[in-house]
Amino acid sequence: MSNKENKKILVPTNDYVFKRLFGYKGNENITRSLIKAVTGIEFEEIDLKYTPILERDLLENKMGILDVRVVANECNNINLEMQVARNEYIADRILWYWSRLYSGSIDSGESYDETKRAICILITDFGIEKIKDIPKYHTKWNIREEKYSNVILTKKLEIHIIELSKLEKMNKLEENDKKLLAWSKFIKNPEELEDSIMSENEDIKRAKDELDKISQDEHERWLAEMREKAIMDEIALRKTGYNEGRAEGLRDGKKEGIKEGKEKGKKELIQNMINNGVDINTIEKITGLKKAEIDTLLK
Repeated sequence: MSNKENKKILVPTNDYVFKRLFGYKGNENITRSLIKAVTGIEFEEIDLKYTPILERDLLENKMGILDVRVVANECNNINLEMQVARNEYIADRILWYWSRLYSGSIDSGESYDETKRAICILITDFGIEKIKDIPKYHTKWNIREEKYSNVILTKKLEIHIIELSKLEKMNKLEENDKKLLAWSKFIKNPEELEDSIMSENEDIKRAKDELDKISQDEHERWLAEMREKAIMDEIALRKTGYNEGRAEGLRDGKKEGIKEGKEKGKKELIQNMINNGVDINTIEKITGLKKAEIDTLLK
């Protein structure tokens, strides 16, 4: 058996893999299909040019940066995000993301009626505490009147939350939910995807083929592994800071722990690159460090 056949397929629940799959220029068709499955809207024009993936961000363990930015039909700003690290403030976070997406859609002096529609799509690999009693795995949020919930104040705000952890609890599904269910299963575990799904959905098959290609690329696999490690380190740091600190000591200890953890993680990543034959010029470019700084860090 060849090395290629031995390589396990990467999973889109890794937010680097998710962004590499849905935020990569040339993959507009699969991104369009996912957005349609979530929102019910088919956008003719999908622009992914505002979604660069910076390897330096991965090395510096920056969390929450790998969202996919989409401009659809020129007047719709869409934010797609795969979130794997549990966050108790996730509801506030997505609302903040939406507010930036909406407020940034016009420049100073422009009329409010020129604001663009802002759609946030959050996919989580965990359950969200505030909506745990809602059995649906896909929830849609708008600004509605309290007693007249059928009245939406504005259609320019739209938030979708997809909790992959609720997929197994689903019993009955509406007919128009089948495409979103298929995409959700693909994101959750592409290796267990039924052949019937890919035969019925050309875009999911295209996404699976692209994922297979990414999975065979050594550099892509390495970046996905580094991202996974960064997330695990961040979770460990949060847990350590919580267990060891109290009040002011908690804040100080967490800040120092994160700083030390980042330094240690950066050192390990640089050493990993050296072991994999990455030249010093490339390492300098990715990390933003000079050779002397790299030598000092590795001592």
